[in-house]
Amino acid sequence: MISLTLISAFLLLAVIGRSFVQFKRNGDFGIRTAAKDAPWVEVMPGAIFVLTFCFAFGLILFGFLQGATFLYLPTFALQSLGFLIGMSGVVVTLISQFQMGDSWRIGVDQLETTPLIRHGIYARSRNPIYFGILLFWIGICITFPCILLWACALICWICIEVIVRKIEEPYLMKVHGNNYREYFASTNRYKP
Repeated sequence: MISLTLISAFLLLAVIGRSFVQFKRNGDFGIRTAAKDAPWVEVMPGAIFVLTFCFAFGLILFGFLQGATFLYLPTFALQSLGFLIGMSGVVVTLISQFQMGDSWRIGVDQLETTPLIRHGIYARSRNPIYFGILLFWIGICITFPCILLWACALICWICIEVIVRKIEEPYLMKVHGNNYREYFASTNRYKP
């Protein structure tokens, strides 16, 4: 039940809720898909990233309703630890999204320009949302110790690495030039 609570909280607050906040502020949900002629490196990681969350939600829901085969039986202490780590990830993600303000997006539109955010948590991490997602996945994997869920977490993290290194960083370098180069050199990629 804890893992179902965690993934529901993440999807409802950090994805659906944040998209509606963005729409209320700008008339735009903030969701960007790759262009039709975009190379596979701009299409596949984002699509697989979304699929890992969908599969994980289905796996957890099925496991909750039907009973799942776990690698170990999580004790109350492990469930509590996983919940704290996972909810910390949700909170870090929400704070990071809030501090991005109107610059928040899911995906990258190569033709769009938004301000470079360097204040708040972004003064210590270039990608605190992804750090929050990492904490979320660690927490959920502790509370739902199923090898398929752990595979989802690993695949999702590989997608994040590709998205950050092959899409977002080159885009920000192109749009913000020396300002981003300085930020890149002085700020951690994930860890605040």
